[in-house]
Amino acid sequence: MSESEPKHMAGTAETAGPVVTFGEAMVRLTPPDNERLERTRSLNVTIGGAELNTAIGLVCLGRRATWVSALPRTALGRMIDREARASGVDTSAIHWVDEDAGRTGVYYLEEGVDPRPSAVTYDRKDTAIARVTPGTFDWPLLLDGAGALHISGITLALSTGARAESMEAVRVANRLGVPVAFDLNYRSKLWTEAEARDAFAEIIPKVDILFASRGGLRTFFDIDGSHEEVLQEAVRRLGVAAATLTRKRTKGAGRLRIMSMALGQAGVLATTDWRNIEVVDRLGGGDAYAAGFLDAYLDNPDQLSRAIALGNAASALKHTMPGDFLCATRDDIEAVAAGGAELLQR
Repeated sequence: MSESEPKHMAGTAETAGPVVTFGEAMVRLTPPDNERLERTRSLNVTIGGAELNTAIGLVCLGRRATWVSALPRTALGRMIDREARASGVDTSAIHWVDEDAGRTGVYYLEEGVDPRPSAVTYDRKDTAIARVTPGTFDWPLLLDGAGALHISGITLALSTGARAESMEAVRVANRLGVPVAFDLNYRSKLWTEAEARDAFAEIIPKVDILFASRGGLRTFFDIDGSHEEVLQEAVRRLGVAAATLTRKRTKGAGRLRIMSMALGQAGVLATTDWRNIEVVDRLGGGDAYAAGFLDAYLDNPDQLSRAIALGNAASALKHTMPGDFLCATRDDIEAVAAGGAELLQR
């Protein structure tokens, strides 16, 4: 946002409006016991999607979250809705359609172990959210009193309709003074770099909080340098209130080291120490980070060290459990942020 626009007021999780997220969730099918997809005889069924994952992470931290999407009136559509509601997310804004107007997306995760990498196979063409048309959602109503709006690059990539709705959502959020968080998440199977570059250039001037990677900033904005330098350039050139990124060092399929960095308009870099993680499931780790960061940032935008610590802790915990969703209490996450290594006794 430009410096001439008013700064957003922070609010605690108890008093702030819900964080509104907009995006697709799909049914995830995973062969058990690291089996190959081509010869498995059973599949574990879970749900996953970047913006829904983040909404669930926010609920874990005690913050209200509303997930906006489109689903078909089918068993799989109802499954996704049920799982979201069971996790405490408000799904009242879902746009329900008949099956011939859009299907449910599915993806298959083949979990690898060294030296075989994990692999994802998508089956998401013509999903309900990809077939939405401009004007599907009443964004002034959905964002009235919201604590923030969170969208990822995946939603922009789904279709021209989903992209148009995303842009309308951020325009309304700007007009209402609702902070906009954007995850610069690029999926090469959904669109080209050129298409993504154009869309990202359009949305970024309307963004307050940017989740990115050094590679993403280099590819789409020609911002290069060290991790600290790219954060400095992102804040200066893109005009966001805060930018954050996570660094990862892989130590085989089952181990990971992560640390996070953030920079705001004050120009003071916040960093975490490196943390060792035993990996059970990598999917959803970045979304859990976004949830932890947003929760702390919305409480106090000036405490970026707190935001990255909570984000890192939420991400670390997510890596220890199967599925895309974080399952933890605020006490669990706070304990890890404070240096604890185990979940608290419940």
